[in-house]
Amino acid sequence: MVGLEHPQTADYGAVMAVDWKQRAVEQWTADPCGPLATDAEGLLRGRREYAPWMPSALDYAGAQGLDVLDVGCGQGIDLCEYARAGAHATGVDLTPRHVELARTHLAELGLEGTVLQGDAEHLPFEDASFDRVSSNGVLHHTPNIEAALREIHRVLRPGGLATVIVYNRDSFHFWVHQVAFRGVLHGGLVRERGIGGVLSTGVERTSIGARPLVRVYSRRQMRALLSGAGFERIEIDVSPFRPSDTVLTRRLPARVPLGHGWYLIARGSKRK
Repeated sequence: MVGLEHPQTADYGAVMAVDWKQRAVEQWTADPCGPLATDAEGLLRGRREYAPWMPSALDYAGAQGLDVLDVGCGQGIDLCEYARAGAHATGVDLTPRHVELARTHLAELGLEGTVLQGDAEHLPFEDASFDRVSSNGVLHHTPNIEAALREIHRVLRPGGLATVIVYNRDSFHFWVHQVAFRGVLHGGLVRERGIGGVLSTGVERTSIGARPLVRVYSRRQMRALLSGAGFERIEIDVSPFRPSDTVLTRRLPARVPLGHGWYLIARGSKRK
């Protein structure tokens, strides 16, 4: 089908010609990521309602006493969860507005944590600084995911664990909602000249018509990317499917046991 090549090699073959990082800053300055809430407790509650599987996938409880880095920490939702679980939590984000909000939400909850502005592809930390690194819903927006994964590997201590959550190319949301509904039925593949443009205009909530970089990855691609960055003991899981993920399934009961959820949960360890 025309325009369905993977965005990394097709629509964004000239990816470096666009300042995707500036687009990301514009997007999340106007519309900070996460649930629509004005307080920290509301953000955490909204996340758990949206993705009740995330606390287990990111293992907040198991981070007690560990040095944990959240790459692309956004408004600080995962950062607050890690800090609340007793981790020594550090967050880094490209968008100054996110940094400001993450600090505010930590303080609002009476939690300790460090939040810095920085680039996932050039992390501002020494080698072997953290026991764990997580990156939740972030690296599918960065132009050079290979560099970001190498940086995550670099700042991990030997034996450390990385958990990276990205959009799933084999999900119902991608094929039914983005490709079939928006791309084919509504002409997005022709109008946007490929799936990359469809994703850029229709995945993230925006009030300013922003067009951030949005990529999707298969299990095989994520395994290869993690392996290429030096990770071992790689595991790739898929999030549960939510009926609201597609326009064709929104009327189904919430507990319908369908597979192919919208997120891949990729884990890898650094050699001891």
